[in-house]
Amino acid sequence: MKCSSCGLVFALPRPDESQLIEFYHGLSSGLKDFSSAQSFIRRMKFRHVTSTIKKYFPSGKQIRLLEIGCSQGQLLDAVKGDNQIVATGIDLDTAALERARNNGHNVLEGTLESLKFPDESFDAIVAIHVIEHLHSPVDTLAEMNRILSPGGIVFSIVPCVSHIKARLAGIKWKYYTPPAHLWFFSRKTFSLLHQKAGFKTVYSSCFYNRAHLRAIGRKVRKVGVSAAD
Repeated sequence: MKCSSCGLVFALPRPDESQLIEFYHGLSSGLKDFSSAQSFIRRMKFRHVTSTIKKYFPSGKQIRLLEIGCSQGQLLDAVKGDNQIVATGIDLDTAALERARNNGHNVLEGTLESLKFPDESFDAIVAIHVIEHLHSPVDTLAEMNRILSPGGIVFSIVPCVSHIKARLAGIKWKYYTPPAHLWFFSRKTFSLLHQKAGFKTVYSSCFYNRAHLRAIGRKVRKVGVSAAD
């Protein structure tokens, strides 16, 4: 479906949240072993993410970072030994989290909402290919807002429905796979999501060889549960 007002593309019917959690638990334990070359490339990609995040904070400031959907902890591996970043990861995959713990990472099992972090617990949140899977992106972004410090940022990567590859593929686009993917954003609709959840988009681009939208939102105001209305 496509909203005639804002242009947001989304899947209907939408499973309820408990069904989605059950679905993702069913996909768990897909552990991967990467070659040394693959591991190096992934570390470089994740270090680019974290170096980008650092640009939004004063030099030398310690950044409390949360990764949502951390899996085995590849991004956490990339910041290991970085004294500026204190990283925490969350995921639903028990086996992947156990591997991350064995590598010395601080990780927790559960959804963002279920873990109930205190207000302003983090300075930055990373959500790479997470938001398109959520039952209610506005509610989850509002929860991110609550646990971010003033001026905190959220770094997201989602499939980009306005990318040339998506437009050429039409209904056969590889990311049209509900219930795995429920929301399909363009730069415009993702910025609207940011606004509704109390963020200002400070970077947004889908100018990549892959049909991905990268976006950074900065917290500009607090929001309450009414953000989902």
